[in-house]
Amino acid sequence: MAAASAAALRATGANAADDDARRLFEQRFPVLFKPFIGRGTRATVKRTIVPGQMWAFEQNIELGPLETTIRCVTCKLSDGSLWVHAPLAPTEEFFEFVESCGDGTSACVRYVVVPTYALEHKIFAKDALARWRGAKLYASPGQFTFPIRDVSDEIVFGKKVDFVLQGSDLDVRSPVAVPWKDEIEFETLEAGTFDVGSTKQTIYETAFFHKPSKTLIVTDALAQIPIDPPEANSVEKLLVVSQRSTADPVPEDTPEARRAGWEKTALLVSYFFPEHEELDPAAPGTVIWTDGWHDNFQALAGRLLVPPVVRTLLYAQNPNAVRRWVAAVSSRWDFERVVPAHWEAPLACSPGDFKRAFAFLDDDAIDAFPEGDLKHGLQPVADIVLKKK
Repeated sequence: MAAASAAALRATGANAADDDARRLFEQRFPVLFKPFIGRGTRATVKRTIVPGQMWAFEQNIELGPLETTIRCVTCKLSDGSLWVHAPLAPTEEFFEFVESCGDGTSACVRYVVVPTYALEHKIFAKDALARWRGAKLYASPGQFTFPIRDVSDEIVFGKKVDFVLQGSDLDVRSPVAVPWKDEIEFETLEAGTFDVGSTKQTIYETAFFHKPSKTLIVTDALAQIPIDPPEANSVEKLLVVSQRSTADPVPEDTPEARRAGWEKTALLVSYFFPEHEELDPAAPGTVIWTDGWHDNFQALAGRLLVPPVVRTLLYAQNPNAVRRWVAAVSSRWDFERVVPAHWEAPLACSPGDFKRAFAFLDDDAIDAFPEGDLKHGLQPVADIVLKKK
């Protein structure tokens, strides 16, 4: 009996070691998330969105004690090939999960899509294309690197972009250029700019409609922050963030502590410097949370919305362009669900729900975020990004 138990333990250890090896990757571009550059590990979760047609692959990205979900969507086309939206960290586990949606080989991935300029959604496209060598690359306009902005496609992606997703699939005359457009249509938003060094970078995001499943695929335009802590989030990190004061000991693991950690994590990710996170005037270098953070979380979570960062820093610059894009998306497509790249997914969403999430474009009071969170957290950042004094 003891020998059998020892053998089971060794097998468990071997399986864990195999999992760790399959979750290793190299981060080649410096980013804010762990690791800044170099070797790291990420676990991947595979979720079925529509059986036989669409899957989501999720990893966590980390910034210090904060974690949030980042998601890749994969569609199986009518010819059996795979269309991959915003590839994740290039672990063997991630690659195998994606390929398992097709025939299990790297050759089944024929299209890789970069839906936005945002670094976290495009930095691994180069690694994905090195794995899926026969795949064509489709990218939204305005791709750049940081801190050097103007570099070739070959440096950014390892190959030339095969097609730039400018405008709409309605503008594409050649079926050869976008062979998947009969099954997946697109509309690209162009709205506003932000500074990259000494130049201005235009904001782009391409939304996609998977016609067979009536699913809208977006990146950062919409989100729904879950009320309950996600299972994938580290308990240890949630407990650290749950502290009332950074001078306090880490609390015991309880449902209440996990929930407090999650609610504060969501506020920090959404606002950077939320209203109720302050420096302790009585203890220099110590951060405390004042009463009221729970109410601010309740005002944020559990509903379909345009994330505060996107709404305040990006869409506020050119609301008319956003209105036109929202009108095109909601009038063209009869979607039933939306799959964003962050937080919860899939989400029930009709064209009417989509339009209501953007009602703030005509009335700032609709779905307004807590004034203190905006004033302390996002407005100072917006003033820097938008060069306001």
